[in-house]
Amino acid sequence: MESKPPQHLRRGAEAKCRVSADAFEAVSGDLAAATRRAYATRLRLVETALDGVPLADSSLAEVLAAMAARGRSPSTLAQTVAAVRCAARRLGEPDPVGPQCGIALRAHRRAAGPSRQVAGVDWAAADDAADIAARRGDAIGLRNAAIVAVMSDALLRVSETSALDVADIARADDGAGHVRVRRSKTDQEGVGASLFLRRATIERVDAWLRAASIDGGPLFRRVRKGGHVTADRLTARAVRAVITHSASAVGIDGASGHSLRIGSAQSLVRAGAQLPEAMLAGRWTTPAMLSRYAEAELAAHSAVARLRPDNPTPQS
Repeated sequence: MESKPPQHLRRGAEAKCRVSADAFEAVSGDLAAATRRAYATRLRLVETALDGVPLADSSLAEVLAAMAARGRSPSTLAQTVAAVRCAARRLGEPDPVGPQCGIALRAHRRAAGPSRQVAGVDWAAADDAADIAARRGDAIGLRNAAIVAVMSDALLRVSETSALDVADIARADDGAGHVRVRRSKTDQEGVGASLFLRRATIERVDAWLRAASIDGGPLFRRVRKGGHVTADRLTARAVRAVITHSASAVGIDGASGHSLRIGSAQSLVRAGAQLPEAMLAGRWTTPAMLSRYAEAELAAHSAVARLRPDNPTPQS
């Protein structure tokens, strides 16, 4: 349980903001399920920490400071603030986040230093990982190979991969195809997106479908011991485990659920994709995350790298 704010905050005269995880969930059905769950979790922790103290800039800042002291990451603190602001906005309450919260966040970021970049699994490593998985020859191996290939081609998030159905895969006459992502983190209206899949990836998907003997419903499913394929959709947590295991098989440590997405972004830029092209492939609405993922690759393709010639060797 998070530490409680000091007693003087219990007597504060700041404007009260009344939000709760239950109230937030009741008005957040349009948010992506993963976002809704994450925000509700953060709100419950804030409620527990406040223990009846009015939610305001100073009290929330104290909660953030207590979280930092307990080793929470800057991204966790930022998500907590985002959850509170989102809940306040949706419930028609005043925004409790003010200067003191900003000071607490900046202080923790400075103390924590720059965050470590998650390891990327680029195209070559993804192909190797899929080959290794497929060589098992069983349902689990064929499924994992298809997961790695689809996520690498389409730069999918784990939640998007878990949500795929067989009907979301379409095939073209040349053997390639596309995957339809019906809803995503950045597409709350459910417009959807069609993303390219290579012929080799379609072949991996088809090999998995044949081994699993499925022709509809969830695309990626649990496989029990003995090779029995269930009707249960593979969870986002299980997809994440497939990625980290597959990355480890090709010698990449420190992988996460984002590693295939990061690695494909790096490969795109390395192959010469311009920033708008790479943003479109990954469905980023701003260049911030792509610039972070492919920082070294973007530097290697910058205007200076392309246009400034090497200096001649200085004459002594």
